[in-house]
Amino acid sequence: MMKKKEARTLGLAALGATLEFYDFVIFLFVAAAISEVFFPPDISPWVRQIQTFAIFAIGYLVRPVAGIVMAHFGDRVGRKKMFIFLIVLMAVPTFLIGVLPTYQQVGVLAPIGLLILRALQGCAVGGELPGAAVFVSEHASASRLGTASGTLHGVVHLGLLLGTGAAALAGMIAAQAGIPSLAWRLPFIVGGIFGLTAAYLRRHLEESPLYAEIQQSKQLSKATPLKVVLTEHAGACCFGFGLMFVMATCSTVFFQYMPTLLITQYGVPRQEALNANMWGTFALAVSMPFWGRLSDSIGWGRALATGAAAMLLATVWFFHCLADVAAAHGNLAVPFAVQGVAVAAVISLVPGLMAALFPTNIRQSGYAFPYNIGAALFAGLTPLMLAWLVRDHGPGVPLYPAIAACAVTALLAARVGGMRLYLGKQSERVAGAVATQNAG
Repeated sequence: MMKKKEARTLGLAALGATLEFYDFVIFLFVAAAISEVFFPPDISPWVRQIQTFAIFAIGYLVRPVAGIVMAHFGDRVGRKKMFIFLIVLMAVPTFLIGVLPTYQQVGVLAPIGLLILRALQGCAVGGELPGAAVFVSEHASASRLGTASGTLHGVVHLGLLLGTGAAALAGMIAAQAGIPSLAWRLPFIVGGIFGLTAAYLRRHLEESPLYAEIQQSKQLSKATPLKVVLTEHAGACCFGFGLMFVMATCSTVFFQYMPTLLITQYGVPRQEALNANMWGTFALAVSMPFWGRLSDSIGWGRALATGAAAMLLATVWFFHCLADVAAAHGNLAVPFAVQGVAVAAVISLVPGLMAALFPTNIRQSGYAFPYNIGAALFAGLTPLMLAWLVRDHGPGVPLYPAIAACAVTALLAARVGGMRLYLGKQSERVAGAVATQNAG
């Protein structure tokens, strides 16, 4: 069983990260409404959609530099201080997006203001999610690192569920009140308020014990943490990029872009598409603790191999039945839920495994480097790329990046056994072997 203090830390850390994830992705769920009010009405809907997704991508594109800078201070001044700062940095721009004037009111200043606030969101989330993963992983015991990883990521992904639910609820409120702008304003305003509340609650967190130990013993990295990451841990970074390709591709294709695809290409009613996505996200989130616990029992390699097989089978079936189910107005929740459970098998492992790749004194910078660059390349541009390719080649295009993610997962499963890990059971075995050798 998880200790009370460990569970409390996990809960408070995950709560803040969940709200940050909600604040960051809600933009995509109300993209259709945003495209109508922040750009000139005399251009085609497709061009407005592309412009909206381009601003969405800005949040990801600023993440590499911003996230690495935030992680640098996380390694220098402490995990907790940055934790509180980052959630405030996310909450304020989110709230301001909810009260922005539209193109009809202020012209070109509207999309410019939206772009600036989206960039600030990217700065915050670039440091927040790596910070939460490192913080929780450093508090977890070696035998429960996978469980802590899966639980954290499951709770964090409830931010996607909250985003989908908030978009659906705001749409209903807007329709009943006869105020269309509430459909996109309410989710941002509520997210900003809850984010500030989470920042207040984080004051009660204690500093990571592993970080406090190296800080007290003056073992903080004397060189710039990022320099150490790049020169001494290049192999870990490459492995981290692989993890990020899988996580970003699967999350974006199935649980962020897919509602827009269903609405625009299959003619599925907006509410129906959002409801199906909610069930898929729910299945994704609630199954992650199970997969994380399984990895504690069978090891990272077997867990990744199991996930690769599960994702491949679910992905092929998902795209095989999607068109028929949508055309027949069938229950889309079932394929989304099956896909959610399969994707969870892999991405539940990312926080703990990524944190384990790097030693404590550079862990946050090590995590942030592949995480944020991978997010920018593989998640930020994916909706824009898919919108372009689907227009020219049809709605089956998203199948191919999903299959590629399955192949990369299989490669990671084969490679992880040879990686040097600094957290979890493998690190304990290495430490024990060194101690025995020294004693001899």
